Parts: sequence; structure tokens; C-alpha cells
Amino acid sequence: MVKILEHIFEEIGSIPNFPETAFRALRMLEDEDVNFEDLAKVIRYDATITANFLKLVNSAYLGLRRKVDSLSQAFALLGLNQIRFFLVAACAGQYLNRPLKGYALSPQEVWLHSLACGVLAELISEKVKIERQDHVFTAALLHDIGKIVLDLFVGGELEMIRDLVEDEGLSFMEAEIMVLGTDHAVVGAELLRRWDFPKDIIFAVRAHHDEDWMLQEQTSAIVALSNIIVNLMGVGTGADGLSYRVPSALLKKVGLKEKEFFDVILKGFLRYQTLKDNLLQIG
Repeated sequence: MVKILEHIFEEIGSIPNFPETAFRALRMLEDEDVNFEDLAKVIRYDATITANFLKLVNSAYLGLRRKVDSLSQAFALLGLNQIRFFLVAACAGQYLNRPLKGYALSPQEVWLHSLACGVLAELISEKVKIERQDHVFTAALLHDIGKIVLDLFVGGELEMIRDLVEDEGLSFMEAEIMVLGTDHAVVGAELLRRWDFPKDIIFAVRAHHDEDWMLQEQTSAIVALSNIIVNLMGVGTGADGLSYRVPSALLKKVGLKEKEFFDVILKGFLRYQTLKDNLLQIG
């Protein structure tokens, strides 16, 4: 187990860095009076991010009546939080739009699960009026990024994990720790730490399956709740299964009343379904 654990953390460094273009753009977006022409100049230098950004904007639940063909056009139609959301999503796709064989997930399932969590986190953040909404949906979009590392470098052991889940009735996290000495939340948090993400985003990724840790901060609580809801919706559950519940203390920490919780689920599902349908149509 020690050798496996050492191998995992050695290989984290081989994952390509999160694009510096995105970090520069996100820093610019911290200024509410950001100059959109300057922002477009920064982003358009990365053709992949630009293409993915426009694809997401055109596929989203915004109800746009015409196709958006340029960054400047998109910025004129979007709010700052929407720009942040689509920017992070445009970058995250290169990591999350791939098969996770050990978790029995197709590329589409991985990507749609991440997007759905981001959509739910965005909706919850709007409802409870949390201060750094951008950090919440960034953490939600990237919460499972540790699975990429584990699937790349310890695929054989992941078969053992699945066997423990199926034969022994363990949760996926319990089985990961038993076989690997760590889990995808810890690995994901370490990857984001090396990429120099903000501490609250790192903590939310680390805490999204730990019932004690997720209650320590509102950001981590929202990310954890978003993940639970999306799993209960059956979006990209794969080998994780549907064995999730919503702790009452989690709703309290998030700041949602029971009636609001069910309203969020309904609206979140509709937002996600619209995004999914449009994404599948444009390929």
C-alpha cells in the first residue's frame, strides 16, 4: 500500500497544469469593472479555451435566441458569475471529458456529472447568497478531479476497490482508502494545491465526502450537497452507486430550508437537462 500511495503522489506532477490563461482571466474577473475587451484578448490566445467557452455558452440554459460567435458577444450577454462558470468549465473539460474505466464511467458521464454539480452549486449559491459564488462552482466542477489521477495510475487496484464495494458492501471511499491508503478527494485536493488554487476550493474538494469536514465551511457544504443531489439524480454515478443520503446538518450549514431544498432539486434538474440536451445536440 505504501508503494502505491507513493506512486500516486509522484505521478500527480505529470498531470498537465491548469491553464495559466484561465488563472489570468479569473484574476481579472475579480474586478467588477473588468474591461471585457482586455479579458477577451487574454482568453482568445488559447484557442481550445475559446472554442470550449463558446460551445458551452451556446449549449447552455441561457435561452439565447441567436448563436454567439465571439467572446466579446458572449461577455455582453453574460453576468460575471456566468462568465466565470463557463470559463472554468471550458478548462475543466480537458481533464474530465475522458473515460474512467476503474469507476465504470464513460467520458460523457464524467463530464456531465461535473457540469451537473457545477449547475447545482451555482443555483444553491444564488439561493443562499454566498459571497464567493465563483469559488463554489469552481470547486463543484473540479470535485472529482482526483479520480483522473487514480484511474490513470492505479487502474488495476481500482478493480479491487470495485470488488470490495460489491462483495463487502463498503462505500467507494472506504474501499479506496483500504486498497490505496488514500481516496480521490485527498488526491484531488493535492492536485489543486499544486496548481495553486485558493484554499477554500482545495478544502471543499478534500471535504466533499467527509461528513465532519464538509460541515466546517459553507463552500464545502454546498459542494458536498451538490454532489449528493447529482448522485441521487443518477447523473454519472458509475461504480459509486446510489448509496447517498442528505444529512440534516448539511442542509442547515448550507442555509437551505426543506422547501427550498426540493425547489433547488427541481430547478437544478431542469437547468442540467437543458444544458445536457443542447450539448449532445451540438456534439
